[in-house]
Amino acid sequence: MITRTKAIYLDYASLTPVDPRVQKVINQYSVLEYSNPSSIYKTGLEAKKALEYCREIAAESIGAHPDEMIFTAGGTEANNIAILGAIENLRIQGIKYGDMHVLASAFEHSSVLECFKHLGTLGVQVEFINIDSNGIISLDDLKKKLRPNTVFVSVMTVNNEIGTVQPVREVARIIRNYRSSIELTDVRDLSTTADLPSFCSAKVGRLLSSADAGTRVLKYPLFHTDAAQASLLDLNVEKLGVDMLTLDGSKVYGPRGIGCLYVKRNTSLSPIIHGGGQEKGLCSGTENIPAIMGFARALDIAKEEREEEIKRLTILRELFISKLKTVRADIIIHGQSALVSPHILNISIPGINNELFLLRLDARGVEVSTKSSCLGDQDESYALKAIGADSKTALRFSFGRWTKERDIDKTIKVIGDIF
Repeated sequence: MITRTKAIYLDYASLTPVDPRVQKVINQYSVLEYSNPSSIYKTGLEAKKALEYCREIAAESIGAHPDEMIFTAGGTEANNIAILGAIENLRIQGIKYGDMHVLASAFEHSSVLECFKHLGTLGVQVEFINIDSNGIISLDDLKKKLRPNTVFVSVMTVNNEIGTVQPVREVARIIRNYRSSIELTDVRDLSTTADLPSFCSAKVGRLLSSADAGTRVLKYPLFHTDAAQASLLDLNVEKLGVDMLTLDGSKVYGPRGIGCLYVKRNTSLSPIIHGGGQEKGLCSGTENIPAIMGFARALDIAKEEREEEIKRLTILRELFISKLKTVRADIIIHGQSALVSPHILNISIPGINNELFLLRLDARGVEVSTKSSCLGDQDESYALKAIGADSKTALRFSFGRWTKERDIDKTIKVIGDIF
C-alpha cells in the first residue's frame, strides 16, 4: 500500500486528485449499483438510466444535446476517435488518403500530434499551424494553409504546458467563412475547379457538402478542439462553433480512464474500435458506469464552482509570480502577454538544469513538472520549442482546488533556499 506524504502538489495540469464528493459516487456504483447497462433485468435497466442521466449532465456542462456525447476511456481515446474516425469515414466513402489535407496547431497534445503523424504515414497531407512567441496560434497562418481539400482542423482550447487560451471561436469563424467561400450551385462546379483536380469528383462533392435550398456549401473541414485543460472556461459548443470537443475526467477531479467526446449532430465518424457497438458504435466495450457517474459529478461540481475558482486561482497565480520575481528578477514567464488559464504557470529560470531543480524541489516536498507528463522520455518540450523558449530551463507549476496561499509561500521559500 502506497502512503502519500504531505507534499505540496503543484502539478494539477498533469493529474487532478479525485474530489471526495466524486469518490463517494464512484464507490456507490462500484459496490452497490454495479449492473451492466446492456442487461434487461431491473438493475441493468437502472444502470442504463444512470448512464443516460450522466450523458445529460455532460451535455449540459457544454451546452450540447445528450445524443451528441460519447463516453470514452479518456482524452487520448476521444482525440483518436475524433481524428481517425473522421478520416476513416471519408476513406470508406471513397476519398483517398493522399487527397486529404489536415491541419493542427504545432503544440497540440501528443495524442493529437501522434494521430496526425500516423495519418502522414498513410499518405494524408499533414500540416501544422505556426505558434507565436506568446504561445498563441497564428490565425494568418491558418488562413494561408486552409485548402479546398482540408478535411480536418484541430486546435486545443488551452495549451497543457504553457496555459495559453487559444482563439477557438476565431478559428471556427475562419473555417465557417472558408466553407461558405466555396459555395456551389452545381456539384459539377466543384469537379471542374482547377485547384481540385482529383479530389472533388461529383461523388466527393456530394459527400463533402450539405444541401440547403438548392445551394451546396462545404461541411468540411471539420473542427475539433481538445478542451481537456479548459474546465475553468465556458465551453458552450454553440458559442465555440466546434464540431467536436474532447473532455478528460482526470483533469476535472474525476476518475482516471474516463472522458467524453462531443460530436455535433450530422458529423460523420467511423469506428476505430470494434466490438459490441456501445456509444453509437464509436467506443465499443461495456460502459464503465462507476467512472462515468464520477465524471458526471466532477463536471457538475466544476460548473458550479467555476467562477469562484477562477478568481481564487488568478489571485494565487499572480501572487506566485510577484513573489518569484523577488527571488530571481530574471525569471521568464511564458505566455505572459497572452490570455492564460489561471491554473497553469510556465517559467524559465536562466542557468538552471530544470530536471535537477525539480528533484531538489521534490526532496524538499514540492511537486512540479518540467514538461507535459504525456511526453514520456522525450528530452524536449515541443510546446516550448514552438514558442522559441529554452525547455531545458523551464518548470511548470499548476494550481488546483486544494492549493492554498501557504503552499505558495512555502514553495517560494524552498526555491529561495535552493538558490
